[in-house]
Amino acid sequence: MEIQGKTTLGVKTLVAILAPSILYWQDLVLVANEALKSDLSTHILMVPFLMAYILYRIRGMLAASTSEQFNRPSIKTHIPWEELVGALLCLLAYLIKWYGSYTFQPLEYHVASLPLFVAGIILIVFNTQTLRTLLFPIAFLAFLIPPPIELAQTAGAALSTFSSQAAYTLLKTIGLPVSLSNTYLSPVISLQTPSGAEIPFAIDIACSGLYSLIGFILFAIFTAYIARGPFQKKLIILSLGLPLVYVLNILRITMLVLIGYYFGPNLALSTFHLLGGWTLILFGTLILLTLAEKFIKIQIFRKTSETCPYCNEDNGKGYCLNCGKILQTTRGIFSKTDAAKLTLILAITISLLFIQVPVFALTEGAAEVFVQNPTGKPTSTKILPKLEGYELRFVYRDVEFENISGQDASLIYQYVPQTPSKQSIWVGLEIGSTRGCLHKWEVCLITWPQTHGGKVRVNQLDLRDIHLLDNPPLSARYFAFQEKGSNNTEVVLYWYTRSIFKTEEGYQQKWSKISVIAYTHNPKEHRAVEDEILPASMAIANYWNPITTWSWTALAIAENGPTLIAISGTLLLLTLIFTLYIKWKNEIGARHLYNQISDPEDRQILDSIKELKRKSANESNISSKYKELSGKEIDIEKLHKRLVEAEKSDLIKTKIKNIYDEPYIIWKLNF
Repeated sequence: MEIQGKTTLGVKTLVAILAPSILYWQDLVLVANEALKSDLSTHILMVPFLMAYILYRIRGMLAASTSEQFNRPSIKTHIPWEELVGALLCLLAYLIKWYGSYTFQPLEYHVASLPLFVAGIILIVFNTQTLRTLLFPIAFLAFLIPPPIELAQTAGAALSTFSSQAAYTLLKTIGLPVSLSNTYLSPVISLQTPSGAEIPFAIDIACSGLYSLIGFILFAIFTAYIARGPFQKKLIILSLGLPLVYVLNILRITMLVLIGYYFGPNLALSTFHLLGGWTLILFGTLILLTLAEKFIKIQIFRKTSETCPYCNEDNGKGYCLNCGKILQTTRGIFSKTDAAKLTLILAITISLLFIQVPVFALTEGAAEVFVQNPTGKPTSTKILPKLEGYELRFVYRDVEFENISGQDASLIYQYVPQTPSKQSIWVGLEIGSTRGCLHKWEVCLITWPQTHGGKVRVNQLDLRDIHLLDNPPLSARYFAFQEKGSNNTEVVLYWYTRSIFKTEEGYQQKWSKISVIAYTHNPKEHRAVEDEILPASMAIANYWNPITTWSWTALAIAENGPTLIAISGTLLLLTLIFTLYIKWKNEIGARHLYNQISDPEDRQILDSIKELKRKSANESNISSKYKELSGKEIDIEKLHKRLVEAEKSDLIKTKIKNIYDEPYIIWKLNF
């Protein structure tokens, strides 16, 4: 396909990529960090590569959809509806992003708003047809959102229970001496070896298949999209894919136990790492592709469309009049309207950089902490401020918890009161390379035991988010709980930051979680305890010296985020409704014009398009249907002229149809 006017397309594409890249750069860096260092988010690493392949596959559709030659506005008014809807989508997305920085989970809000922003930019720079073409790749960006740890714990526990039970049943069936038990952490398959030794195989989240399942869902959806076939068969691919990867995971567990029985636990452990999540995903994808091509008769990479003998003829129309395939796209000059739109987008993007807000509060007050190896003992108390009436002490470093959670450091400090009327305030500092290893309190104490068959040992008294700082905004989570069977009550206020730490490799940015803790023996007094730890928490947050403060504009927008989001969402909805109303009026006008047609040939041409409901209404099919309805033949060139005249009268319109990732022109009634 020859593309003319590549410079115009290149400039538009560059601006469409630059705007979201600049405004979401911080978020993409944090997401990449989580993907590189957290098992739960490793599937994110594949998203850019899969999207690149999707864009390569639909490059022909993109070339046609971005061309003005085959994309005429369906609603002819003086109001630029596409640009208006696109601008409202961008506004809504950025308001969600802004408000997210004011909450306890900003990264999730930021990444969730990215698809909306990209969709808006596409509408402004290009058109509705281009948005339709890119709808799946844009929706695919949702896989960049790190999976919520609460949901992962719940799903992982359910999957580990099912996997262990299925593998245990299979092992018992083939006669192996195994037993199944449930511990607080995970189900355990215990194997009695021929030598009499007992080998426990704990089926935790890593063994549950959750990580493989998330990655395989990504690949299954990708495979279903690129498969060439009807929508029903694509759904079959998805329905086969999800149980397939889980059967493979059960077989993996069974194989590991068998290897442990015959060859010992060391080889079983080596095999576990060899048959990790990505190996499982690879096997599952290959099996799914084989099943799709052999049994469902669906093509993944090979084209199934027949070659049209008339496509090589140059008819000056830009597409084949026989099959409708677009052969050549032409582009107009870089118009003043294009220049104005792109200049405005760049100007707004640059302006937003001056009021850009960080995803998490970036601090520099933790530079005194030296993150050492586990044998080292950081004794510096300069990391925390002095509080009047308290003496600050370093208590201990929890090396065992660091090893379990994968943290760089887990430190406990104590503010010891100088008067008996006050109680001690404890401060926990956890440092890690990813946010995923800094677990939430309520997940550890409530969600984890509930989902792993364990006993929940605490009663939740209160759980809510509160603001510690106004500028920059810093949200903390307040969690109060009581031990079951006693009045011992613990009150925790904790928050996350991105901080600069001194390490053996120099100064590095790392994640940190600060928890301010106090105790009481009366559950009804937890609100009073909150009043005691809140000033200490604010003092610590201020002491950590946030590097960047927000402008008053950004702060005002974030504080009034829900209201502004509701207003912009309402405006977007009203705009869409009004657009549909105008489209409906145009359809009534087109129908009225159709009823007034006196020429039987013109009417039968339109009736032929109407009859071609499921079949592509290209010139060849319209001509055949016309002959079927009227008993007369019509010349293709003459038919094309009549269609163009009907299009000018707003009776019909052209539409670009995707057939095996290639663009085809079809005709459609406007009523």
